[in-house]
Amino acid sequence: MIALQIENVKDFMSRLFQGDMFDKFHVNRAEVTTFITLTADGKKNVSWFDSDEEDNGDRLVVWRQLKPVIFSFIRGNKTPDRLEIDFSHYMKDGDMGSLRIQYSENGLFVYTGYMQREFVIDKGKQQAWDENCIAFIKKNQIISTLLE
Repeated sequence: MIALQIENVKDFMSRLFQGDMFDKFHVNRAEVTTFITLTADGKKNVSWFDSDEEDNGDRLVVWRQLKPVIFSFIRGNKTPDRLEIDFSHYMKDGDMGSLRIQYSENGLFVYTGYMQREFVIDKGKQQAWDENCIAFIKKNQIISTLLE
């Protein structure tokens, strides 16, 4: 696991809500606090969709689907008191990588995580995920500081 502090909050939030940087990530959970707290668990309610609507078989929504809902909730003159979004990426071997975005008065942070389907001592996959996340942030020209 690594922790990154995002230096330019406004730029990052613009990319999060108006760009497509995270659109393909699955959302495990999102929580935003403004005048109330809005929580979304990310689990897709398959029975809600019409039979002619596309269903890719995923059990979680992707950010592209949830982003407009969260954005409309925080839109306005005030920034939210708190924002937390847990993204996940499922690997073909059953492992899962995660990115957690956490915003509060203390700043904006991105945390990585990696869960292996089976217990192994080798942490090579976890390290590779962390390195890929850092590369992803850099590729999208997000200025960040790696926290020790």
